[in-house]
Amino acid sequence: MAVIAELLNKRKDTAPTEEETLLNEIYRLRDALEMAYERFELQQDNDLVEATIYEIEALKARYRYMLGLAKTHNLKGKWVI
Repeated sequence: MAVIAELLNKRKDTAPTEEETLLNEIYRLRDALEMAYERFELQQDNDLVEATIYEIEALKARYRYMLGLAKTHNLKGKWVI
């Protein structure tokens, strides 16, 4: 049990690496895209549909950019939508 506590304390003391930050951002964007697609399906107002489309396109562009960064860092993960 002391080993687990020691590992947790070490983890708290260290800042996330660039790779961890990048992967976290990719996962966050993936989740945001999924939510935006769900909102799109539920929208009934034309202005909100249009706004949601722009939001999805912006998220997709950022997602592609982050995937490119991950590729340059040779990172792998489960981020395909």
